[in-house]
Amino acid sequence: MVMKPYERNEAIFNKYQVTEDDVKRMVELAEMDFDTGDLHALSEEEIFDELFKDFDLNEGEFPADPNQMYGVLLLKRVQGQLADAALSTMHDIDSFYDYWQENKESIRDAAQLSPAIKEMLVLGFRMAISVGSAASANCLGALYYMGDVVKQDYAKAAELYELAMANGCYQSIINLGYIYEYGRIGKPDHAKAYEFYSLAAALAPSCEAIYKLGDMFSRGRAVKRDMKKAFALYERSLQMAQSDEEYAQPAIRIAQILIDPDCFEYDINPDPLRALALFQHAEIGLRLDIADGQVYYKKRLQEAIEGQEIARAMVEDEGDGGDFFIV
Repeated sequence: MVMKPYERNEAIFNKYQVTEDDVKRMVELAEMDFDTGDLHALSEEEIFDELFKDFDLNEGEFPADPNQMYGVLLLKRVQGQLADAALSTMHDIDSFYDYWQENKESIRDAAQLSPAIKEMLVLGFRMAISVGSAASANCLGALYYMGDVVKQDYAKAAELYELAMANGCYQSIINLGYIYEYGRIGKPDHAKAYEFYSLAAALAPSCEAIYKLGDMFSRGRAVKRDMKKAFALYERSLQMAQSDEEYAQPAIRIAQILIDPDCFEYDINPDPLRALALFQHAEIGLRLDIADGQVYYKKRLQEAIEGQEIARAMVEDEGDGGDFFIV
C-alpha cells in the first residue's frame, strides 16, 4: 500500500481537471472525428499510404523533399498515439505516462516540429491527472521544471509535485526538495528542502534521496556541515544505485572527496585510484543522462572528465614515489 504523506490540495487538483472541450481539443489535434465517434488513430502503414497516395513508388516517384515528408509522417504518428494514450487513461490511469516513458525521444522530436504536439502532451497528462495518475502529475511537473519541451514554469512544477506527492508519488517528494533548495518559487528554503529529502529517504529510501540528504550535510544547509556524514550517505547511495545513471551522482561526489586535499580534515583517507574508477563510471552515467535529454548534466560531465585527469596524475605521482598532498 502506498502511503500518502500529505493531504491533497483540492484547489490544485481542480486546476488540472479536464472538460469535454479539452477532450474534443485533443481529438481535434489528432485529426480524429469526435462527433462520429471515429477515434481511431491511423497506423503507420495507413499514414504512409495517405501521404504517398499520389506517388508511384514502383516507378521511383518520391517527394521532392523526403525529410519534410518524414517530418509529416512523424507528426501524424505521434499525434495519433498521443491521443490514443490519453483516451486510454479512462481504463488505465498510467497509460499516458507509460507512453511518454517509452517514446520520449520521438515526442521531443515531434514537439520541435509543431506546437500542437506540446499542447497534446500537456492535455494528455492533464487527462491522466484528472483520473488520479500520480506518476503523470510528477512527470508534467518535471517537464515544467526543465522547460525543454514545454515553457519553463517553476510554480506549475511545484503545484504538480505537491499534487503527485499527495497521491503517493515518492519521487515528487525529492523533486519538491529541489524546488526549495534552489529557491525556484522564492528565496531558498533549506529547512524545507531538508524536510523533503529526509521524508523521501525515510518513506522510500532511494539512491537519489540519500545523496541529496548527503548534499545538505556537505553544503551545511539546514544542518551543520559534516563531511563525514555526507561521505557516509554518498557511500550508502552508491550501494543503492541500480543503473549507470543512478550510480553517476554518488560516484562523482565520493570521487571528488577522495582527491580533496582537505579530506584528512574529514577523517577520510585519499584514494585517487578508486576516485579514478568512480569518475570513469560517473562519466558513463552522465553521458547516458545527457543523451536522454538531461543536458543540465553537461557541467557535471566536465567535472567527471577533469576529475579523471587529476586522479590519474595523483596515481602516477604515487607510482613515482611522490606524495598525494603535502601535509
